Amino acid sequence: MRIYLIRHGETHANVLFNTPDRMMIGALESPITQLNETGRQQALQTRRYFEGVHVDQVISSDLGRTRETSSIIFPEHDVQFTPLLRERSLGSDEGKRTELLFIHPEMQQYHVFPETDSLEVALSKRVPDGENYLMVMDRCREVLSQFDFNEDKTVALVAHFHTIRCMRYVLLNKEPDKEIFNLMIHNAKPALFEYQNGSFVEIQLD
Repeated sequence: MRIYLIRHGETHANVLFNTPDRMMIGALESPITQLNETGRQQALQTRRYFEGVHVDQVISSDLGRTRETSSIIFPEHDVQFTPLLRERSLGSDEGKRTELLFIHPEMQQYHVFPETDSLEVALSKRVPDGENYLMVMDRCREVLSQFDFNEDKTVALVAHFHTIRCMRYVLLNKEPDKEIFNLMIHNAKPALFEYQNGSFVEIQLD
């Protein structure tokens, strides 16, 4: 079995990430979480890659930015949409400006600070009505539980930044470590994992 992991294309919110207007996004649905023109072009470029690849099944998060990305990359497929591949929920903090949120000391207990948090704390922190990394990993396992890894099949999973971070660890059967918080997941760039001799390995793409 081969599994492609693909993050959605760039959104307006992604552009705000390194600015004072950065917002807590999570699973938020908003005009700023939709693809921008760069994101659509990224998805089109990835579509050209998959023109030479046979894909048996496409499963996507049901949020708008992944729906649009999957429809651009895989226009001929009957895409299956699921909330199991949604971004990590930030609950009631979604849509709030990050810099305003973090000036309140009590809010810091809910958000991950890898530089100062222990691994155990960082993995388990969550907004009371949101999710932590361990909960997202459980969702990833539920997605993968439907597959027979020994089957000769290629599947594409279209998801989000933190979800794909978690899915990589689950696929590789690795215990999470601090590196999970440094793992970069680029917009609309596919990563391939292949099941070989009882475990998944990552295949480097050109």
